[in-house]
Amino acid sequence: MSERLVAPSHTNTSGDVVFELRDVGVKLPAGPAGRDILRRVEVRVHAGEIVGIIGPSGTGKTTLLRVLSGLLPPTTGSILLGGQPVTGPSRDAVTVFQDYATALLPWRTVAHNVGLPLEGRTSKAERRERVDRALRIVGLAECAAEYPWRLSGGMQQRVQIARALVVEPRVLLMDEPFGALDAITKGSLHDQLMDVQTATGQTIVFITHDVDEAVYLSDRVMVIHGSPGSIVHEVTTKLPRPRDQIATRDLTRFHEVRHELAEVLRYGRLA
Repeated sequence: MSERLVAPSHTNTSGDVVFELRDVGVKLPAGPAGRDILRRVEVRVHAGEIVGIIGPSGTGKTTLLRVLSGLLPPTTGSILLGGQPVTGPSRDAVTVFQDYATALLPWRTVAHNVGLPLEGRTSKAERRERVDRALRIVGLAECAAEYPWRLSGGMQQRVQIARALVVEPRVLLMDEPFGALDAITKGSLHDQLMDVQTATGQTIVFITHDVDEAVYLSDRVMVIHGSPGSIVHEVTTKLPRPRDQIATRDLTRFHEVRHELAEVLRYGRLA
C-alpha cells in the first residue's frame, strides 16, 4: 500500500526497544490480602514488531494490556515506553478494543469518529488530512461520510484501527480485536492488519485466545500462564512476509510454532 501516515518525530528506528516491562506485578483488591493477577512479568517490544500474547483464560492477558496502556499502574516493577516511565494513559500507546459496536459513536460519521482524538488538538485542515490518510490506509476512504451502524462488523473494526492510527502512536495495542468476527471476515482483517503494518511500520501488541491467529500475525508470540500469570515462553515465528492465508498456513514452520504453543498452553511449559 502506498499511503503512509507521517511518522511522529519520536518514532524509534527499527529494532529499538519501544516497550519494556521490568519485574511487573499486579495485585488487585480482593478479600483481606488482595489477589495477585500478574507476577514478575518481563517483556521487551522492539520498534516495528508485531507481538502476540496468548494464554488460557484467567491468566491476566487483559490486565497486562491495561498495564501497557497506562490504565492500570503496576503494584510492583516498572514500565518504560520509549525509555520513559509510564505513569498513565498516553497517546503513544493506543488501544483497539474487541467491541467495535460500542467503541464507535453511531451518530457521528466514519470520518468524525476517526478524527475524534484530534479534536481540539489540531487545525481542521490538518485533522481532515490525517483522517483521510488513515482511512486510505485501512481501505475505507469511500466510507468517510457513512455512519458506523451502516457498515459490516469488519469495516467497523477497520474504523477503530484508523481512529487509533490517526494519532500516530508508538504502539498499537489490540484487545482480542477479531474475536467477535466470523472466520472469513477475521482472515480478511488479518491480511488488512498486515498491510497496515507494512504501510506504517507500526509496532503492534495484541492479545488473543486463538493460537492460529497468534502464529499468523506475529513476529514473536509470548505465552502467559499460571495464577498469578507470568510470561512462561516466547517463540519467534520466522514466517516470511508477505503472508498468505493458505500458503503461510501450509508451511512446516507454521505448524511447528503452532504445536510448540499448544504444548506450552496445555502444560505451562514445553514437555
